[in-house]
Amino acid sequence: MRVDRYLTSVKSQLPINARADLDRALAGDALAARRLVIASPRRLLGHIAFLGYQCKTGNPAYRELLKAVWLTKARFLLTEFWTPQIVRRMLARADFERPTALYGPVTVFRPVETSVRKTVGKLCWTLSRRLAIAEALRTNPANPRIVQATILPTDILFVGSGGSEEVVTRRPLQAIVVEPVYRGMRSGVASADDAGVRRRSGLR
Repeated sequence: MRVDRYLTSVKSQLPINARADLDRALAGDALAARRLVIASPRRLLGHIAFLGYQCKTGNPAYRELLKAVWLTKARFLLTEFWTPQIVRRMLARADFERPTALYGPVTVFRPVETSVRKTVGKLCWTLSRRLAIAEALRTNPANPRIVQATILPTDILFVGSGGSEEVVTRRPLQAIVVEPVYRGMRSGVASADDAGVRRRSGLR
């Protein structure tokens, strides 16, 4: 769909008093962007953020549009409609602030859901091995596993707050270590030297 047709379609579904703010927000007005995301139906937030990306809306206005969908439970409105590659590009354009405390190689983790191959391509990882273990035990108790990879801080697009320690990387991860999670780790709390975890490398 062409941008102008897409814009017309989204605008027609907005409350009348929010339509002018859509034009102002896409033109770079950050205050209009904040008003717009408050007034808009949640189902449209992903489309509004994507319009900002397509229209090359500048920050901070574009960041406000993306924050409204990415930093809330409405995130699926992005991840279920657009590919991880597109979502990464959208996050890169927002230029979210990243903690300056991150330096040197950084290890990130994720529970294996159905297969290692599918897990590697996922967007969101965590800096917390403990959280990854807990999630693996919760979501796949029959065969709980986590994967980990080492990246540089410059490879990180987004770091979450509020204790999630969530990260999104610029590209799918490559060097992966798979760790089986054993029953003795059911609490989800373990150190890197925990005897209940054995590592085997070489999987891609």
